[in-house]
Amino acid sequence: MEVTEEQIRRAEANRLAALEKRRRAAASAAAEAGFTVDAGAWRLFKCRKPPNPNAESEAPRKPPPLPPSLPPERFCAFLEICAVDEFSVTPNPAPDFPFPGKFQCLRKIEDCLSSVVSCCYNGTQSCTGKYVYKLKDYVVVVKCLKKSPGILVNEIPYKTLAVCQRFSHAFTGNRWMAIMEDHLSDDRVNELVGKIPQFLRDALLPYQLEGVRYGLRRGGKCLIADEMGLGKSIQAIAIACCFLNEGPILVVCPASLRFSWAEELERWLPFLLPSDIHLG
Repeated sequence: MEVTEEQIRRAEANRLAALEKRRRAAASAAAEAGFTVDAGAWRLFKCRKPPNPNAESEAPRKPPPLPPSLPPERFCAFLEICAVDEFSVTPNPAPDFPFPGKFQCLRKIEDCLSSVVSCCYNGTQSCTGKYVYKLKDYVVVVKCLKKSPGILVNEIPYKTLAVCQRFSHAFTGNRWMAIMEDHLSDDRVNELVGKIPQFLRDALLPYQLEGVRYGLRRGGKCLIADEMGLGKSIQAIAIACCFLNEGPILVVCPASLRFSWAEELERWLPFLLPSDIHLG
């Protein structure tokens, strides 16, 4: 049933009449007792919340202490030369910072550099724990790594980088170009390799023969830094064999290895006479 306007008007009039009747009764009682009643005492107001009797006895609660904040995770991107025209980026722990883990670091390096430069090899860096890039992209790689938060960059020493960048221009395709006075062209290197005794050349493994060619391209002025047992001595003997006609060759080694070197020379260069090998 709908309420009409007349009913609403009557209900409001009854409410006001009841309030007026109550006000008059209170005023009459107050007058008899000698008090005055405030005209706004009968206005509606919000109920107050009753006080808690135990509130005074309860001590104020302190907020729980916040957990100690952990230091941010950071790692060091170590850059080093790994080939004639390539360099590698390897994640290493940073001092005084927790290490996120090699896999997470490699993922962050890939996300940082994948949009600006591509790796030299596809899909193999995550297995070896490093990424390999072309030397010509060195500046771009360093800038991107330095802008990425949480990565500390350990760059290649300036002099080492300058020398490697200069020598990287010596390759045109897969062919070596002599750019310095002491360097030898590939034609001259092939000629010298042909002078190595056949049994010595056959004993060289492919990577050892490549090391010999590396040294001959630079006129014999090189550093062979392979690990122990990979044949550094036989590579050095093969390189020295190509320059025997240019004068005496000095072998500097610990005193305890003098006879071992003499035996290696007699083994791989049997055409040398005993008087040709002098032990200092």
